[in-house]
Amino acid sequence: MWRSLFRATEREWSTSTSVHVQPRFTPREGRRYGVVRDGAAFVRSFGSEGDGDGNFNWPTGLCVDGDNHIVVADRHNHRIVVVARTDGSFVRTFGSEGAAHGHFNMPYGVCVNAAGLIIVSDTLNHRVQM
Repeated sequence: MWRSLFRATEREWSTSTSVHVQPRFTPREGRRYGVVRDGAAFVRSFGSEGDGDGNFNWPTGLCVDGDNHIVVADRHNHRIVVVARTDGSFVRTFGSEGAAHGHFNMPYGVCVNAAGLIIVSDTLNHRVQM
């Protein structure tokens, strides 16, 4: 189930280097995301379990935006978290639990379109929000 819940995505950040972001789990640190270059060497992990800035509670989908930020669907915290690609530091978060516009109920997937808008699969509200 762990593998099906987390789907790594990749985006080329330069013409020669492909970078993958994938989940990691350690008993001491809990759930974290990791950055892997060229599908081989682990570079870093970021975030930890919780509900504060830069924390995650079942992150399920992610992508990289045009500013090279990693955008994460933080499923059980009912929000979207944005972190810096370079070091995983917290940039911002938006959304909260609910059914109103801008609120989420278990967001699962996230992507960024060509215009830079973040698109969220809002699972239990049965909709997609932009």
